[in-house]
Formats: sequence, C-alpha cells, structure tokens
Amino acid sequence: MARSVIVGHVARSAVIAALAMAGCDGKVNHLGDGRTDGGDCVRGQVNADEVLWIGDSWILFPGSQRTRVRDLARAAGALPPAEDYVNEAVAASFMVDIENQYATREAGPTKVKVVLMDGGTWDTLVGNGSSASVSSAADAFRQFLARVAADGTVEHIVYFLPPEIPGIPGVAALRPFVQQACAQSIVACHFLDVQLLWAGHPEYTDPATGGILPTEAGATVLADALWAIMRDECVAQ
Repeated sequence: MARSVIVGHVARSAVIAALAMAGCDGKVNHLGDGRTDGGDCVRGQVNADEVLWIGDSWILFPGSQRTRVRDLARAAGALPPAEDYVNEAVAASFMVDIENQYATREAGPTKVKVVLMDGGTWDTLVGNGSSASVSSAADAFRQFLARVAADGTVEHIVYFLPPEIPGIPGVAALRPFVQQACAQSIVACHFLDVQLLWAGHPEYTDPATGGILPTEAGATVLADALWAIMRDECVAQ
C-alpha cells in the first residue's frame, strides 16, 4: 500500500535541478559515464525485460505512473513501441517482500539491470511509525541493496520515497536512513524524495484511498520525475 543533490547526481534538467536544490540524493554522477561525446546516452544497452518495477501500491495505483514512464521511454526511443518494463510490485508489501520480488525475477533466465522501486512505508504504516518499524524498514532496504550488489547484474536503482502524508506515519524518520543507504550503495542508486513534489499539492493525494495513494495528477508528476532521472542519468536508455 503506502508507503538534498549534494551527495547526489548532477542535474541536467529543470525538474532534477529543482529537486537537487532541495536535496535529491544518490551516487555521485560522472558526466562522461555511459554517454557519447555529444552528451547523449548510449542506446541499446538495456532491454525492456531487464528493467524491473518492484514495490507496493505506490507502483500500482493508479497505475499511470508506470504507463507514463513507459510512454515517455517509447517517445524518446529508449523503448520499442510494443515493449514494456516488467512489473512485479504487489500491494501492501513489506520491504523484505519487495526484496523477494526482485529475487524471484533475478532467479530467472533474464537478469535484472535496472530496478525502479519504492518501499519501506508499508512497514512504518503497519508499525504506526514506531522507531522499531523505521529501523526494520531501513535495515531491510540496506539488506536489499547488499543483495543486489552481490548479484552483480543491476547497474542502476531508481528509488522513490512517498511523501509525508498523515496516513503514512514514519516517512520523515525513515527518509535519512534510506537516503544515506542509497548514497552509500555499491550499485548506483538514484534517490527521489517525493515530498519535494507533493509539498503544497493536496490534489496529488486521493482521498478515496484514505489519503495515502496518488491521484492521476500525482502519478503524472511522479512519473515525470522518475523519467527525468532515468533520462538525465542514462538509466535504461
């Protein structure tokens, strides 16, 4: 269900620049990595079935966050018109379950190169934002990152943390832990703090879901921010 850029990536678009000013975090970006001399990403390095969505309802509801990323990728020529990324997200998933979503796909013949994900806020929601639930979620995220690094096939992780919404306790406490874990990840981890997008926009949250999931407008903003990271950091391009 539910769930700054100082250490992070050098932005190349207005969207990411705005996030960076407020603190989107991740691995240090080296401008020449994975790019042609003209600054464009090298095409054809990642197949559609090597890109995996994992997480909880923030991946699934309303669903247009995934379809919009797909459509933006197709329009950019990063994804063939008839292809889509793999989705293994399941509603109401704890972080350990999200690791298993990845592990199930990685165990198959097609290995994962890119992970698009959220996770951890179902843990804090069920735990009512307790310090124990926050610690458990953070530990599970670090365990996930370690597993991905050990497997050795994933090149990029794009992780977003849902915003601070009354119905999802513990987000503010969880943020520094997952942000730091992402920044320290062996595998390039791109952290998107959705709080920066949601601030001042109550219309991005759907009251019909108890005020804990995005509306179509929220999903569009989320998808655009995810795609901006993917485009600017040469993720699955």
